[in-house]
Amino acid sequence: MGGIGKTQCALAYAYANRDVYDRVYWINAADQTSLLSGFQSIARASRLHYLDNMSPIEIANAILVWLRHEPTWLLVIDNLKDIKIVDRLLPENGPHKHTIITTRNPNTTGIPAEPLEVPLLDVDAATELLSTLSKVAVRADSTEEREAEKIVQKLGYLPLAIEQAGAYVREATADFSAFLEEYERNRKKLYMWVPTGNREYPNSIATTWSMSFRMLSEYAVKLLRLFAFLNPDGIHKTVILRNTTSWHWKF
Repeated sequence: MGGIGKTQCALAYAYANRDVYDRVYWINAADQTSLLSGFQSIARASRLHYLDNMSPIEIANAILVWLRHEPTWLLVIDNLKDIKIVDRLLPENGPHKHTIITTRNPNTTGIPAEPLEVPLLDVDAATELLSTLSKVAVRADSTEEREAEKIVQKLGYLPLAIEQAGAYVREATADFSAFLEEYERNRKKLYMWVPTGNREYPNSIATTWSMSFRMLSEYAVKLLRLFAFLNPDGIHKTVILRNTTSWHWKF
């Protein structure tokens, strides 16, 4: 399920064990093109220039051979949708050589790895997370506790939706009751135009995201759209911090 925290768990592991590995690599595996592009990024980051003239699949296979001889590394293959695309493209694990795969696909029997399901939060953990992120104290048997429980229930106990809700409360409403009213208004509007069918994320996440998005200024929205067009997988914050003083934005 999207939004349950699989990627965050992988990030937390990588951060907590950053001193264990010489190198940490991260590959988006949403499709085969992204997977092969990830192996090309490893080649560039590791300055393996002798691979430049190879095809993407040849580079991927060469990286697997190269990793076999490297002493220590962590490879995160994130958001794997179709397990067939990693067939014969997984490195050999060993001492201090580990691979983490995150996927929403429950049919993972073909992956030679030990599965670990990330469960939904229970009501107490979800309420505590909302309280921490929103900076609104929640005391036992209080109005805040009852409202917080209503919020996390409406959000399906999903950590990503709770994270977005907590940020919205902290920055915009400062209390749970106002958030609940705003959430219900936005949820009804969202349901009017969202088409039916399978989606990667539940409507609760779409609602909290749209609420936060509407708080942005016109120029911030245009900048985010530009970044999404240029690189939807991510743009490092240093790109902005180093250039905001010299860039002149025209839209």
